[in-house]
Amino acid sequence: MHYLKCNNCGHLNELKSEYMTFCTKCSKKLENNYSDWKIRNSDQSFDEFKQVMCTTEAIEASKEIPKTKNRKGIKLGIIFTLVFAVAFAIFYSLGQIGGEGLVELFREKVSEKVLMVTASELNKTCPVMIDNATRLDNTIALPGNVFQYNYTLIDMSKDSVNIEELKAYLEPTIINFVKTNPDMQILRDNKVQVNYYYKDKSGVYLFTISVKPEQYE
Repeated sequence: MHYLKCNNCGHLNELKSEYMTFCTKCSKKLENNYSDWKIRNSDQSFDEFKQVMCTTEAIEASKEIPKTKNRKGIKLGIIFTLVFAVAFAIFYSLGQIGGEGLVELFREKVSEKVLMVTASELNKTCPVMIDNATRLDNTIALPGNVFQYNYTLIDMSKDSVNIEELKAYLEPTIINFVKTNPDMQILRDNKVQVNYYYKDKSGVYLFTISVKPEQYE
């Protein structure tokens, strides 16, 4: 399920179609509705809108997204516990498959589940301010063993910033963070490509910084 958060009352609206414009709880217009977003991002699809703007965790629409001061929103130990449980379930279900086929399929499935579990847990604390100018909106697990952080630079607009200079400034810091931070160990262990997706205060796409396994190994 995909949900759009109402900026007026905080309600999570289940996104049933691209025509959803008003909050089902307070009836106020959703500032992040697809129609308005599409005007600013004419080259992007409804699926891309859902990935970037929506909450994807399987929670009831009536629940509000909790607030937190935790920069990443979850302790590494909790993730490892969840991942172990998922890994055990997968291994048990594949018990009839033997040899190298089992090993490779096990690794593939565990990696996929690791990303899904990690995204789901992190999204319980989103959106959250990382600093006074950067908001983490949500995280998503993408096909091809890719994990993406979706950020908004709340004080910037696309027309007022040199995108290439800003990207060049942030990229070395981000690569070093992925390479050395203990909280990223679970992604490094699974050879995940980590994407940092940035948009401006109006929701207009700015750039993506991708950190591939060969950059942190």
